[in-house]
Amino acid sequence: MTAAGIAQSDWGYVDYIVSRESGWNPNATNRSSGACGLVQALPCSKVPGNGYNPVDNLRWGSGYAIGRYGSWANAYGFWTRNHWW
Repeated sequence: MTAAGIAQSDWGYVDYIVSRESGWNPNATNRSSGACGLVQALPCSKVPGNGYNPVDNLRWGSGYAIGRYGSWANAYGFWTRNHWW
């Protein structure tokens, strides 16, 4: 997570989401949607670099969490209410 630029204070939120999205399997792929990697980026092609590279995937996921929800904490809150993000 450090290599992806995620602050240590957010690690618990990231762990919660990633554990439920991919089980920390960097090769996870959703057969029906094509979402990929640790954070289940959709579509996988949105991830600069390689969607299955854990650092690239987490870096993209961090931008998504902050861009869409304002913070990892808010992304976590949304996930716990909706069971997706």
